[in-house]
Amino acid sequence: MIRVFIICSGLGNVKRGFESFAQECFDALSQEPELDIILFKGGNKSHPKEIPLWNLRRASKQTIQLGKLLKKDAYYIEQASFVFSLLPYIQRQQPDVIYFSDGTVGNALWHWRRLTKQRYQLLFSNGGPLSPPFDRSDYVQQVAPKHFQVAIDAGESAKKQSLVPYGIKLRAELKSLPISEREALRRKLDLPEERAIILSVGAINKSHKRMDYLIEEVARLSKPRPYLLLLGQQEAESSEIIQRGKQLLGTENFQVRTVAHNQIADYYSVADIFVLASLGEGLPRVLLEAMSHGLPCLAHDYETSHFVLGEEGYFANFTQPGSLERLMTQALEEGYNPAKRQQRHRSIYERFSWERLRPSYIKMIQHCAS
Repeated sequence: MIRVFIICSGLGNVKRGFESFAQECFDALSQEPELDIILFKGGNKSHPKEIPLWNLRRASKQTIQLGKLLKKDAYYIEQASFVFSLLPYIQRQQPDVIYFSDGTVGNALWHWRRLTKQRYQLLFSNGGPLSPPFDRSDYVQQVAPKHFQVAIDAGESAKKQSLVPYGIKLRAELKSLPISEREALRRKLDLPEERAIILSVGAINKSHKRMDYLIEEVARLSKPRPYLLLLGQQEAESSEIIQRGKQLLGTENFQVRTVAHNQIADYYSVADIFVLASLGEGLPRVLLEAMSHGLPCLAHDYETSHFVLGEEGYFANFTQPGSLERLMTQALEEGYNPAKRQQRHRSIYERFSWERLRPSYIKMIQHCAS
């Protein structure tokens, strides 16, 4: 049996793709007889095989101030303190594989292994993605073909990598809500009942998720405009995004919310279209989630978005003003199509569900351990 530590410093405190993936991966693999898995997280309650570790959380004022003193960002401080708390467990339980997504964590564990001569293997899930070389990881999970090829072109060995996409938890069949239930759920969520809703999920920022571009493109639409709902973790740039939304759309047409991951399904169920405005992602889990609920998904035209959405996606060049506006108009005009929603769900289920990908994850961990 292979002993595996899955580690994620933000899990329990932060609502991002890394965190939701770490939890789902543990849930999907923890019952496999070949694996003995423990999940180490940054917060929330302790459960059997799920252990919260003390750390200096990135959002706390103390961590931010300490980061300024050390000339490091708060995220770095969180990861470093998290690894410090992890070390006694490594010493006592001697894992075979440590599976991680945060580069700073992996770097620290590589140094610790070099100093202590321990024998654990480092399995890096490159969802960021980070660029090669990967000389401080023993094995690399590439989540999309583009990143695998970039690594090969840079001289990384194919034997050191596996192309295994993110898995996602979903039913084998899409359960579509009748119109009356969608309207009732909108009322429960305090959302407009008789207007189209454009949904985007991700960190509320402009540097990566480009929520400002989305707001500006919605403002280009003819009145009466759809309602724009942004769901995600708020950070330093969020106040500017919120102000921009109020200025261009008005508070009656726009809202930002932060909700628990297990509540997001309700919002996918009542939305009309989904937009991801970023220009690049490792493998955008939000597109997997939105497609699994049958939503029309609009994304920047690049290799990874095509890999995820396939023939079901809506693509345009989001560096150009007006490009997303035209795409939203097209998607909204096509209206609610139950057959297309079922087709989108089936496309994601067959390629990204844990039921389909679980054997690939087990094989990847076995390769890393050996």
